[in-house]
Amino acid sequence: MEKESYFKKIEYYLNPSVGLKSYLNYILHQDTFKKKQAIKLSDKYFSTLLFINTGTLRLYSITEDEETTILFWQKNQFLMPITMLGTYTKTDLYIEFLEDSTITAYKEKHNSNLYKLFPEYRELISRICQQHLAELILHSTSLAHLDTTTRFENLMKSNPELFNRCDLKIIANYLGIHPKVLSHLRSKAVKR
Repeated sequence: MEKESYFKKIEYYLNPSVGLKSYLNYILHQDTFKKKQAIKLSDKYFSTLLFINTGTLRLYSITEDEETTILFWQKNQFLMPITMLGTYTKTDLYIEFLEDSTITAYKEKHNSNLYKLFPEYRELISRICQQHLAELILHSTSLAHLDTTTRFENLMKSNPELFNRCDLKIIANYLGIHPKVLSHLRSKAVKR
């Protein structure tokens, strides 16, 4: 299992102690998920700090048989403990693997030790949560204030590979536009 990217990403947020790195190195394992596999967010699996080694994931909700794409995550990103998120949003939330993916994780039973033994772990979780919150704020702000073309162009600049891994209707939903409008914008972009 490749753990170098995991620890490099932790160092992006803070400088972990030798003890924390050793403990994590001991408890980490890797899980594999298949393309199109979906897991309900309330699953215990999402109660720990997860790291996306490979793949692209989509967070979405289902209300009255309609899916709403909320956020995308890609390789080399952490997913903070989010198992209770659906309780607060009062909707069923799911994560879909848009391609074959590998996740580095640890079992939930280690959470209490991580918080108790390593004070910097709490800070790590806090910083990751703040980053995710900032991403959600930026996305909701763009939906409220940017025109369709600008939202499309921003996504093309930041995540062009999404267009190869995801159905256009999912991307259109995420951008808050009709799929035909997205198709038109995309064909115009290709012609340039």
